Parts: sequence; structure tokens; C-alpha cells
Amino acid sequence: MEDKKIFKLALFTAILGLVGMMFSANYITPQKVLIKDMNRGMLDKEVSVEGMVTGVTQSQKGGTYFLELMDGSGKIKVVVFESAASEIQKSSINIENFKNRRIKIVGRVTEYQGSLEVVLKDASSLKIMA
Repeated sequence: MEDKKIFKLALFTAILGLVGMMFSANYITPQKVLIKDMNRGMLDKEVSVEGMVTGVTQSQKGGTYFLELMDGSGKIKVVVFESAASEIQKSSINIENFKNRRIKIVGRVTEYQGSLEVVLKDASSLKIMA
């Protein structure tokens, strides 16, 4: 094969691959995990967790909320920063009312003072299941 033909074939394949990735990116979902399976190897990874909210607390400054989420395998703290909290409350949903409700969240696994937490990605990453 000539160099020009190989170059054209490689260019076409690369463009086709990029276009395919762009279209499929919307269909890629975060890994669904049980709380007991979370570990430090998942730090900074996006995960999906579903469970019952057993507690809701608010930071002293009042903008950030902390949800205690239990899925039957364990408990974890979900951090809802002020930007996401205000977006949630704009839709007439009071975060305080999440207690004893089943939710599904998508967030990033982080560690704070030696404990794993999940930081909510954004307001649309929280769904009330029941």
C-alpha cells in the first residue's frame, strides 16, 4: 500500500472512532456499587449508589448538607454542596425531607478525615426512588 492510502485509512478510522465516542458518551453510566464494596481504590471515581437516607444534617454555615445513606450492606455519608443543594431546593424539594426516603445518587468517591464519602455530582444526579 502507498503511504497516502495508509494515511487516509488511518485518518478515516480515527475520525470514525472519535465520532463514535462522542455519540456513545451519553450512554455510559457510572458503576453501580454497594456501600460495602467501596474502597480507597475507588477514590475520585464516579459511582452510582442507591439506598435509604437515615439522617440529614446541615453544615454550620448552612449551605452544605450531609445525608447518611444506608443500602443494607453499609452506611456512607453523601455530601451535597451548596450549589447542588440550592438547585434541588429551587425545584420545591426540601432536602430535610429526604430522611426515610429511598434515593439514587451519582457522585464522586472522596475521603475526608479517614472516612469514605460520596460527593453528589450535581442536582440532576439525585433521584428520589420512594
